[in-house]
Amino acid sequence: NIEKRTESIEKRTEETDEKVGNIQQMMQQYEDRIKKFEEEDIQRDKKMGEMDTRLSEVERDKSGLGLEMDKSEFYLRFQNVEEEKGENLVEVMANILAEALEITIEKMKDGMDETFHVFTRYSMRNKLPRKVRIRFIKKTIKSQILQATREKTLKYTEKEIMVLKQIPRSIREIRREYLFLIKELLKRGINYRW
Repeated sequence: NIEKRTESIEKRTEETDEKVGNIQQMMQQYEDRIKKFEEEDIQRDKKMGEMDTRLSEVERDKSGLGLEMDKSEFYLRFQNVEEEKGENLVEVMANILAEALEITIEKMKDGMDETFHVFTRYSMRNKLPRKVRIRFIKKTIKSQILQATREKTLKYTEKEIMVLKQIPRSIREIRREYLFLIKELLKRGINYRW
């Protein structure tokens, strides 16, 4: 009787040992799976971080270009304005532009924010006077000047003044990369403008 009981107890302990062994194996498998998931999470986080940095770089580039574009919408460039010693550049440009828009000089001065000369390689190479850049307070004034100069040319000291839009530096650099293509198009007689 006691022998049967001890045998049954031994069988039960063996079965329990097997079950415990199986449970330990399953726990090990689950631990391995959890480690694998954690590693995948780490890899995913790294990829997400890389994508975030790339996205922020792209957004920064776009915002920088957008900011540059916004600034350039208020500027106009004037080429071929002869300089004289002791001249008041603001006064000279206000006179020229007020005459073109048929408004008073004071009103024109109020619409101009800043006026300055810019020395460029182009003007140095071709021995031209420095360009004049004017920042206007409102975009409408700039567009009115562009509209007026399409209909009639501006003149100062009997020389024709060219009115040009301000193009942001980043766009000029992008265009410079395609200069070879524009030259080829012009050689073939295809007119192309930006």
